[in-house]
Amino acid sequence: MVLMKSGFICMFTNDCLYIKWEKMRIILLVLIYIDNMAVNGSGSQFVILFKTALSNDFEITSLSELKFILEILIFHNHVNYLIFLNQSVHIY
Repeated sequence: MVLMKSGFICMFTNDCLYIKWEKMRIILLVLIYIDNMAVNGSGSQFVILFKTALSNDFEITSLSELKFILEILIFHNHVNYLIFLNQSVHIY
């Protein structure tokens, strides 16, 4: 798999989640679900490099900032560097 060759580790708790470490810190998180992928990095340069490398092997489309995946709403607070996840769709 391309991710494993690029140094990513598949999480044993969730085989859809891949993490890349550098100097004892996480630099990239990749969540894959069927033909969709969410990418987050500790810096935009890591995300850009990853997307460039991935485009060498696959046709990719970059969409806007992630707002919804797997019935999870995602809210971004860029000022405070926070991400909020909301699964209220599952509350009855």
